[in-house]
Parts: sequence; structure tokens; C-alpha cells
Amino acid sequence: MRVATVCGTRPELIKLAPLVPELSARFDHHYLFTGQHYSPNMVQVFVDELDAPAPDSFLDVGTSEIDALTAATAAKMRELRPDVVVTYGDTNSTLAGSRAAKEVGAILIHVEAGIRSFDRSMPEELNRVIVDEISDLRLAPTGLAAWFLTAFEHRPPPACPVVGNLAVDAWVRHRDLIAARPGPGLEGDYAVMTLHRQATVDDPEVLGRALKEFGSLSMPILFPVHPRTADRMKSFGLEWPDNLQICEPIGYLDFCRAMSGAAILLTDSGGVQEEGISLGIPCITLRPNTERMETVFLGGNKLFDLARDTGLAGDVEHMLATHGDRPYQLNPFGSGYAAARIAAVIELLDGRAPTASFPDEAGFATMADLQAAASFVAASRRAA
Repeated sequence: MRVATVCGTRPELIKLAPLVPELSARFDHHYLFTGQHYSPNMVQVFVDELDAPAPDSFLDVGTSEIDALTAATAAKMRELRPDVVVTYGDTNSTLAGSRAAKEVGAILIHVEAGIRSFDRSMPEELNRVIVDEISDLRLAPTGLAAWFLTAFEHRPPPACPVVGNLAVDAWVRHRDLIAARPGPGLEGDYAVMTLHRQATVDDPEVLGRALKEFGSLSMPILFPVHPRTADRMKSFGLEWPDNLQICEPIGYLDFCRAMSGAAILLTDSGGVQEEGISLGIPCITLRPNTERMETVFLGGNKLFDLARDTGLAGDVEHMLATHGDRPYQLNPFGSGYAAARIAAVIELLDGRAPTASFPDEAGFATMADLQAAASFVAASRRAA
């Protein structure tokens, strides 16, 4: 069986690092990078740092424009003629790769299916919904994501198994490298923050309010500044609060090392929310909604709308005081076996006994569940 995996951004490279070796060991596998955001040199730096598998093909599209990404990816798919295409997450490359898969008639597997913010103003939300609509197999990271797929969007339950989140696999894979990195050099409690989304940094009033809230915290905030945020600060004529420890963007390993020693995480990104609950570190999401609702339900995350809410310092104090006593101390994203489950279900699609193995884990797909998923896809393909 020929399998192609498509990605196009740095976060996808990180999360796919544990999966690609599993697929390459079992299939005629081709790893395709669209070049949505980064040059080949930047990709190679990342691959070298993590000792991660390098893409087999680099399309170097150099844009996030969906039609251009789709055309380039579809052309490569016609050359590769894969039986199965794996796409991940919610980027424009995800959508492009998924559309290309359908164009060549491949089985489309969407990893991280079913997560929803229910905010259709977010391009990522639209991408998620569209990709899940056209996928043959939707691999949900959590039970909640699977429920959204089956109860809200009426997808067939056998085609929506819960496999866990590759973010946990990535942390497990890289934890020794992370532990070996030097810490950020901050004494006592500190926060780590990411802030880059259009809704949080493109409005001068919202960004100004945010800076006042950050300045109210009694601890230093390590803030690797995204270029978009730096540009907005300059154009709006705003100044950083004294407690923000500003630095250039840092590599994945150094950022993970900084997070692992933090008292609390502040973020407007999705991945940090996953990492926070996986590490047992409280998180405040600087948005009015989240597509990682499980983290809020379990008390590991709290929403703070920078456009409307006040009292961030009080929320931080409350999270620090109560986080250790929250009633459900578990990780909804699993224990790091997502890659094995994904490899196993593709082996089953190929009609062979899985060589990928994983322990039974409450709330996550068993081998029998994956067999049911593969059988459902095969039957659907025969009937089409």
C-alpha cells in the first residue's frame, strides 16, 4: 500500500515527527511538505534539531493561498498515485492535501478530526469542518471530538475512532532532548506566553488592553515575540510592560523546556493548551473560545477574552491556587500511543494484521474498534 502524508507548517512537522517513522517502516510511504510557510533551509534546521524525519518532497509553494496549495499538491499526488493520504489538523495545507487526495481517489484519513470551537469566523474552523466532511476516516484525538463528529455532524461512529493526540507522542519522543536544554534563567515562578492571532493582536485597543492585563501580573512573563505581534506593537506605538521578558522566537525544544518549568501558561494558540494539560501546568487561553474544550472542562485551562474581560491577575492566582486540587487529574489526549493506533488502522485498511501495538486505554480505540473502522471504510469504498 502506498501512503502519502501531507503537511505544510512547523507545528505539523512537530506533531508528525512520531508518526512518519511508524508509517515509513510499514508502507511505501511518501512525506510531502507543501512549503506553506517555510523555506527548505528552515525545515532542515527543524529536522536537525529534533532528529526528525525530513520530508521526501518539498513543493516550496511559498504561500498560504488554498488554490495554489491545492494545485501543487494535486499535481504531486497524480505523480505519486497513493492509496491512502493522511492529513493533519486545520491548516490551509491540510485542506489542500485533502482536496488533492479526493481528486486522485485515495482514501483520505484526517488526523485530529472533530475538534471544534464553533466559531466560523476562524479560518481554521472552516478548514476542520470541510476536511471532516470529505474524509473517509476521521481520527479523533478525544472522546469529545468524536462526539462532535457523530452527534452533531452525523458522521458514522465506526469511521470516527478515538486515537489520542500526536502532541503527546511528540512530547514523549522528545522529552530527553527537552530535559537536556538549558532553562530560561528566570528565578522563582514565571509564566510563558504566546500571542499572535489576528483577533488578539491586530486591533490596537484589544492589544493595548492586553498589555495592561499582562503588566498586572506579579511574576515575569517569558514572551518569545511572534513577528506579527512585533510588527503590530511598532505600528501601534505601544510599549511592553516591565514584567514581560521579551525575546526572539525560540526553537521547539527550548520553548518546551521553558514551558516545563513555568508556573502557568498564557496563550492564544491551540498547541500550548494541549501541552499544558499534558504537562500538568495550568493554562489561560487568551480567547473567548477554544477548540480544546476538554482542557476547560477538566479545570486545566480557563478562557480569558482580551477584548472584554478584566482581572487576569486574579484568574492567574485562582488557577495557581486550585489547579493541584482539581478533581480530574487526567490527560484527555492520551498517553502517547496515537501514532501506533494510526499506523495500526492503516495496516488494517491494507488487509493485514497490525504490527503496531498499544495498550488498552480507557476512552481510546481498541484494536477491535480500529478493525471496525477499517471494515467500514472498505465497505463504503465497495459501495461507492
